[in-house]
Amino acid sequence: MSEDAKNPDNMTPNEREQWLRDRGVHIETPSDRRRTESIFANMENIRPLSIVEQVQRLSIGTGSDGDGINFVFIPHDTSRDITTLTLPNRLVEALGPTGDVLPTYVKSYFADGKPIDGALLQDQALKQNLIGGDLDKFASAAAAETGEDSLATTKLTPSALASATASGSVETFPLVRPSSTNHNQGVYIYLDEVGQLKKLPNNLRASSLAQKCGYYPAPNFYGDVFVGRVSSKPVLHNIDIKREDILDTTKEWMVRATHENVEWQKALNEVTGRTGESQPNHAGTEGVAVHVQGNMCSYSWMQNDEEVEIIISLKKKVEDGMKVDKTSIKVDFQPRKVIVKCNNESILEVQLYSKLDVDGCTWTLDKESLVITCEKASQGEIWPRLELSG
Repeated sequence: MSEDAKNPDNMTPNEREQWLRDRGVHIETPSDRRRTESIFANMENIRPLSIVEQVQRLSIGTGSDGDGINFVFIPHDTSRDITTLTLPNRLVEALGPTGDVLPTYVKSYFADGKPIDGALLQDQALKQNLIGGDLDKFASAAAAETGEDSLATTKLTPSALASATASGSVETFPLVRPSSTNHNQGVYIYLDEVGQLKKLPNNLRASSLAQKCGYYPAPNFYGDVFVGRVSSKPVLHNIDIKREDILDTTKEWMVRATHENVEWQKALNEVTGRTGESQPNHAGTEGVAVHVQGNMCSYSWMQNDEEVEIIISLKKKVEDGMKVDKTSIKVDFQPRKVIVKCNNESILEVQLYSKLDVDGCTWTLDKESLVITCEKASQGEIWPRLELSG
């Protein structure tokens, strides 16, 4: 008698179970139930996948590079590898499809629930004179969270700021901006905007990358960061950048980055400058540089609500055969003074009109031009002059 013809009523329990399984019937045994219960019992101990792990999973099986946009993850922990991630095209389309979509995507990665340090928040508020800048933006966001019409920065408590940034807050730092001389391509670092207030560790590899692009001293980046690339033509959109593109210092974009940053600033000055008899309301504003013939060198300076920029031409020193590179330049930022030395020779010493936030000051060098960017301690303050005494 065949198995199909056998009467199920005459089968043993094991034979009946196998007979049903052979015909596609799912049977849950006591051992199956115990295994399932064990899995669910342990699920509470399984941490949620990070955004990096989610992207890596989505990247599996995507095939060629054309299936998504590559970008880079740089952990603050130097024992962890720098990795290339892929944002699949279906997500690019959903988030964009034009514009830089990476800030929107990585935003949730920075929603880590870590507390805001109250002492650091107070210190930043004092530096910014209790108004303006990012703190004012966060105050508005916190006000929206609480339903209040307005919320003064003085009321911006750590818990309110944590609430305002609970869904993540991204800051974008330009390693190099798109221009006609770099194929209209820019490279950016994306970091936690309140990483410093969370007391996240310094990301030394991200700082080193910025230094290779001409930023001196190296900016501080807090916590894990991402690096992405965009093209501004024909419309702004993300393009690939991989791990090797930021580790190999011979890559064209990195070799040219310092020069591109200086040229970008010069172009910005030209675009925003005024001509003819029209004059800015305040010295150094609206893109109109103030030229100064100092005792040791000539320089120009400009300002906006947040920064003061000093540009020193080193053309004559280069023509005289003097060594001019990042090892020969030293810029000392003090709260009320900037001192510049070239080959241990002082070329500029300025006693400033008002205070600086020295942690936000940096400089870039491109052969014959030294560009010094000073962050004002009191953002929103326009200085009537650069130096303390007119």
